[in-house]
Amino acid sequence: MLRHRIWFQLALVLVFVGVLAWRVNLGDALRTLGHVNPGWAAAGLAVFTASKFVHATRWRILLGRIPGLPLPGLFGTYLVSNMVNNIMPLRTGDLVRIQIPARRYNIRRAELTAVIIVVETLLDGVAFAILLLVGLGLQDVPALRASVVWTMVALVSLGVVAATLAARIRLPDDLSQVSWGRLLPAWLRQRVAELVPPFVDGLAALRDPRIAVRAIAISFPAWLIEVTVFWLFGQAFGLDLSFSAYLVITVAANMIVALPITPSSLGAYEVALQEVIALFGVDRSLAAGYAIGIHLSMSLWIVATGLVAAWLLHIRFEDLFYLRNGEGKPGAVGQPADQ
Repeated sequence: MLRHRIWFQLALVLVFVGVLAWRVNLGDALRTLGHVNPGWAAAGLAVFTASKFVHATRWRILLGRIPGLPLPGLFGTYLVSNMVNNIMPLRTGDLVRIQIPARRYNIRRAELTAVIIVVETLLDGVAFAILLLVGLGLQDVPALRASVVWTMVALVSLGVVAATLAARIRLPDDLSQVSWGRLLPAWLRQRVAELVPPFVDGLAALRDPRIAVRAIAISFPAWLIEVTVFWLFGQAFGLDLSFSAYLVITVAANMIVALPITPSSLGAYEVALQEVIALFGVDRSLAAGYAIGIHLSMSLWIVATGLVAAWLLHIRFEDLFYLRNGEGKPGAVGQPADQ
């Protein structure tokens, strides 16, 4: 099955490359890479890493119930997870961001899962919806305005409401003893009793106004810094676009990466991003060159910074694949991790 999945994804890459070759002149697109200003591009990569530090700071805020978590360790873990997401399919890096803190800091995996998969996704969705509304409000791109933005707003709103209601559930002291639990097998009833409470704890930002305000306040600077990355690369490629256009381009790029269609979003990223950029009147060959250039540069940079972070954190094989509870591990600051 794994072999078939690999071949299927490689076939998808070829399909997207074919679509790109149909939409643009690939020769002209690749020639734009020879005219890139390396100073602007280098600045973009440096600012990209700075944006990840701000994201790691938000992650630390969302884990505010657990005192003593080292921000450098979380930042390094964030870089490693980005690297794994870049080279592995199906958002595997998110699992790394759950596993390493669970192993090193004794944080319950269910709590980390709620923070990373639910809370951060919703915060990013809110930020993306607002950035799109602002960016498209300052631009004249009717093809995107109604169909994309309001669908996103509706989905994010539903997600926020559902997660907020879940965060406010008052759980009994022992879930294994609730009446409906008798309908479940004993082993499943015990797992539910072990995993649901820490998962609800991970939704703390949705019921604690102090955590919510701090997390929301830092989400927008984090994404505006990343918008600056795309603007800097725009300067490197000579794109004549306003900063507000890059609000839309940044959201589009991150939504593409979030969908694990192909390995490293290869092909899909270039096709979709050049189509979005072309909506702002940019020549398609230049738009495709920009998409290829920024994707290639960021991918190599993410791998390089991830390897450095893994070396500095002394990440070992068992940090990624050890699932049992640890005892007496140095630097353990949270509650015992669930299995």
